[in-house]
Amino acid sequence: MVRGVIFDLGGTLAAPENHLADDALDRLNAGGLLRWLRQRGLQVDGDFVEALVDERRANEVKRARVASEVTAVDALRPVLQRYHLPHDDGFISEAEVAFFQPELLTMRPLPGAPEILTRLRALGLRAGLASNASSDYFVQTCCQRLAFDAFLDPIVSSAAVGWQKPDRRMFDPFLSAWSLTPEQVVMVGDTPAADIAGANRLAMRSILIQGRRRPDLSGAGARPDAIAADLFAVAGTLEQWIAGAR
Repeated sequence: MVRGVIFDLGGTLAAPENHLADDALDRLNAGGLLRWLRQRGLQVDGDFVEALVDERRANEVKRARVASEVTAVDALRPVLQRYHLPHDDGFISEAEVAFFQPELLTMRPLPGAPEILTRLRALGLRAGLASNASSDYFVQTCCQRLAFDAFLDPIVSSAAVGWQKPDRRMFDPFLSAWSLTPEQVVMVGDTPAADIAGANRLAMRSILIQGRRRPDLSGAGARPDAIAADLFAVAGTLEQWIAGAR
């Protein structure tokens, strides 16, 4: 019987307003960081934004090849150092906050997100979040801003644990905290190679949110137990599974 549900964040529970692409978000964030640096009286060349965006893109290529996470700090530190700016740990932490502020302001709950979280609580199910993200600060703050944190426990980011989905170490915190077996937990996400393949590795049930696009499962090692158009359909599937187990 289903007793717990793990959600992905981006593309599942929330998304940037106007669905901005990663490059556009990085450029928006880098511009925000540039303004923050200059407000602190630091002299920064105008090509700083492109340099940081390029570093972020290079890190995205790297993180696609490895199971361990490549964090936002891994991009911020070398670029700050290259421009002869402070790059000690304290300054880096403040810079990370400044970098992600513009993106956080664009994040909106996807249709059905508040409803499904409220419904799961009413049904007595546990709910948590597992996000492949380069910043734990971003994930935690986004969930707080969108009021998801009241429903989700734990909230786990790959930046915090050091591993990306589909590595099982991203899922272990939920099984341990909830004292549940994989068969009692469902993973809900929009990325076959991360969310669905990760659930498959643990014999955990999964629901793939396809949105408006046809899911490409080729080469992903992903076999979702159900495919849903949106979170409203996810809620319906979960209730069917719960009713069927009674």
